[in-house]
Amino acid sequence: MRKAVEFSHDDDGSTVPDAVIAEVINTVWKAITLELKKETGRAQELIGRCYSDSNLGIEYGPGDVEAACKRAKA
Repeated sequence: MRKAVEFSHDDDGSTVPDAVIAEVINTVWKAITLELKKETGRAQELIGRCYSDSNLGIEYGPGDVEAACKRAKA
């Protein structure tokens, strides 16, 4: 999925308020974090199901993804 967000001037020349921009960024960041957590969980499940006898796995989980996203946002 790909979506673009564009901030531009209104017809009267005014700009989008910083509070609105911050709210949009926070909403997008939350959506990205949620999707990354879902995909990480899905990857863990698939690896566990397909390679259960091999001891394979990924070294991080959804909680690690959330923590990394929080650090990156700060």
